[in-house]
Amino acid sequence: MPLQSKPLPAETADALHQATGLRARAVPMCTLHPAESSKDTCVVEAKSEADVIAVLAYAHERSLTVLPFGSGRHLAYGPPAEVPDIALMLRPMNRVTSFSPGDLVASAEPGITLAELAAVLSEKGLMLPYDPPVPAAATLGGLLSAGLSGPRRALYGSLRDLAISLRVALADGRVIRTGAKVVKNVAGYDMTKLFIGARGTLGVVTEITLKLRPLPMHRETVLVRGSAAALAELRSRIAQSTLVPSRLEMVWHADLGTDFVLAVDCDEPKPSAKAQTDAIRAMSRDLGLAMDVVEGEDADAWWSDLSRRLAERRVCIRLQGPPTSLLAAMTRAVEAASALAEQTEGVTASAGGLTGVARIAFDPARAMLDRPAPLGAIADLAASASLDMVVERAPAEVRAKHQPTLAPAALALMQRLKSTFDPDNLLSPGRFLGGM
Repeated sequence: MPLQSKPLPAETADALHQATGLRARAVPMCTLHPAESSKDTCVVEAKSEADVIAVLAYAHERSLTVLPFGSGRHLAYGPPAEVPDIALMLRPMNRVTSFSPGDLVASAEPGITLAELAAVLSEKGLMLPYDPPVPAAATLGGLLSAGLSGPRRALYGSLRDLAISLRVALADGRVIRTGAKVVKNVAGYDMTKLFIGARGTLGVVTEITLKLRPLPMHRETVLVRGSAAALAELRSRIAQSTLVPSRLEMVWHADLGTDFVLAVDCDEPKPSAKAQTDAIRAMSRDLGLAMDVVEGEDADAWWSDLSRRLAERRVCIRLQGPPTSLLAAMTRAVEAASALAEQTEGVTASAGGLTGVARIAFDPARAMLDRPAPLGAIADLAASASLDMVVERAPAEVRAKHQPTLAPAALALMQRLKSTFDPDNLLSPGRFLGGM
């Protein structure tokens, strides 16, 4: 008996609307993100967890694939997505569902943006200490799916550390909760972390509960200029001291000239921040390095500018490894990226002196996209320095050529997890490593 062909996107949209009452339409996949396919897909908007359950149950019954997304910004991350039968838009799910300022805990839906969440939290003097290099319009669910982190990971940890509970709709429409809505939680296997970075392949997250922190009473950032080698030595001295920076990044972009900048941030009260600044000033003077200090809104603007520069480029390469090895490789990494970029002035690099995570972002020259191995120079550099390299964001043709491979044991484990949570391979097919 021949296999029954799947309905056209417009037919799926009509049938889905009739079955669930939800707004659905057929649109080209590239309208969700310009780096993806121009083939049509059925897009449906979910405004609640009940809507998500209805769509998943409908798709499961008919063996249709589903790709959840928020603003679509993170579709250019990870392996190129297969065009799904249904693209499930979660952006309308943008409420803070519960907020307990005294307990430093809040729960929110996946479609809320970082800017929207920050506005609610700041009214009570709180923040989510999470600063991935993305626009403020990026959604919390998309960031959780991509598993990104930012410079503040140096003190506060990654989103894996800040997320304490999830509500997740599985492929067949069932809903599970991981963790608990309290900071102190005793449990067995931490299933919350399982869904972070899974790119929507195991379930659709419908609510995230997060640990919060008080907004800093004082912001002070030290900016030390110099060569990468000299700043690596300064980083080492800071790391071995009793100082507690909230962010420590070595940064390069064309506006800084030929120098790198080591940016050291402090979230402590003003007296403690001043003491840290004085200690770094003494270390910098000993190494013959120039130093500036920015405070308050000027410090916030400096970090926002760095995030913007990293987020607006079409290609972003992530390198990971020991901070000493990472910082030592940064000069060569910038040179390699400059050779591939449309304009050298468009290259931005930032390396975490405590996190061991670096990003090199640039707009690629057309010739780079046409080469069989366009990132060969950076890949060779990563291999020679024993650093892991991930193409974090890039056009589909570049990502297709540069996806990391999983060790056989890790691949087998992930395949077992996928078959447990989504045995019919209906959720975000192809979005995880190994074609899962």
